[in-house]
Amino acid sequence: METLGYFLAVVMGMVLGLLGGGGSILTVPILVYFFGLPAAIATGYSLLVVGITSLVGSVKYYRERLIDFRIALLFAIPSMIGVLVSRKYLLPVLPDNMSVFSLGVTKDQVIMLFFAVLVLVISVFMFKAKEEDANKDSQASISKNKLYWIALEGFLVGVITGFVGAGGGFMIVPALMLLANVPLRKAIATSLVIISLKSLAGFVGDLSEGSQFDWYFLSVFVSITMIGVLLGTVLNKKMPVLVLRKGFAYFVFGMGLLIVVKELL
Repeated sequence: METLGYFLAVVMGMVLGLLGGGGSILTVPILVYFFGLPAAIATGYSLLVVGITSLVGSVKYYRERLIDFRIALLFAIPSMIGVLVSRKYLLPVLPDNMSVFSLGVTKDQVIMLFFAVLVLVISVFMFKAKEEDANKDSQASISKNKLYWIALEGFLVGVITGFVGAGGGFMIVPALMLLANVPLRKAIATSLVIISLKSLAGFVGDLSEGSQFDWYFLSVFVSITMIGVLLGTVLNKKMPVLVLRKGFAYFVFGMGLLIVVKELL
């Protein structure tokens, strides 16, 4: 099982580098189902894995001048606050066993099912996203009102990131496209910067709370994942925008369904 898990880690990195999101949708299930980690612990591991691999993946996009740093900071700063709030105050208060709609569920099941519902909803928005001009200047077309919405969404994505351990690229990419009018390729590149900042902030928050990690396992897992990220960033430039967007939506939808089936059966 672990061998397959490491192979999927390469796939996860490739998805993250290729699409600017979706990698963390794979990270948590890989850690839970193939390495036997409890979901609550896997979310902490995922924050480091996704944070480092996203940072590595963003380097190539930086060289191609595809990263919008103004939007990245506007989204990332409230996101980092949201992650820390979620890891410090929200996750610790959840009981290990609880009742949802008269069904007895564990804390880990709640995390995974919430995760699944979230990605299913996001996939619907991605299916409906309109095509954008790849050369459009995003900074010139953002209204003041939309700036507030971007910051608010950044905070909410941060809270969700802290809760489920996901980088949130599957939420960030469509948000940048719909709220900031950022073309898809720039949204993917900018998303990696945002993911790295807030994911690493969440992991540092866990360390400050005294969480213990298997550093050897993490170093191996991150190294293998980075191979996939580098492959994904290369493939991104060679694939049509329409294929990227549709592939992103189908991927997210499929992962959501698989997690629901796994947790309910």
